[in-house]
Amino acid sequence: MICEQCGERPATVIVKQNQQGHVTEKHLCHVCAAENHSINFSFDQDPMAIHNLLANWFPKQQAAVSPIRKEVPTCPFCGFTFQKFLSLGKFGCAKCYSTFSPQLVEILKRVQNGNTEHTGKIPASYGTTLKIKKEIEELRKQMQTAIQGENFEEAARLRDQVKVLNEKLEGGGDVGD
Repeated sequence: MICEQCGERPATVIVKQNQQGHVTEKHLCHVCAAENHSINFSFDQDPMAIHNLLANWFPKQQAAVSPIRKEVPTCPFCGFTFQKFLSLGKFGCAKCYSTFSPQLVEILKRVQNGNTEHTGKIPASYGTTLKIKKEIEELRKQMQTAIQGENFEEAARLRDQVKVLNEKLEGGGDVGD
């Protein structure tokens, strides 16, 4: 297959983009892929390690040493730095997660398309009760946002939905919706 961009060299790289469930695929030669995509790679490289993957999410300017020394976040328990995490791709101890949580939130937002809260699948054995509780929680958040925006009609509508869902919970949670 020939490169879809230059039409000159054989396509050796497939670039897949997933945007809101729609997957597009481009077949590019290694030159066009290197010129047009921010992911740094080399065909002579070993398979990509986590630290290489994470390094691609940060612009090169952030990695450069600046003349003004910034305070580097360091785990008080094991002495591990955030830069060391980026280079190795793993933490030094369990306390590193809480120490570096502000930086991790930014990484997770980039990697998970802005989502920082795990909303995994709900086991079937929990029935609809857990689903209803999650929906009530989400409606309450929306209601608070509506109240803060002084959209009281919307807040009242959301309150009524929460009331209906609470009644369904008290009735056992088995809803035919």
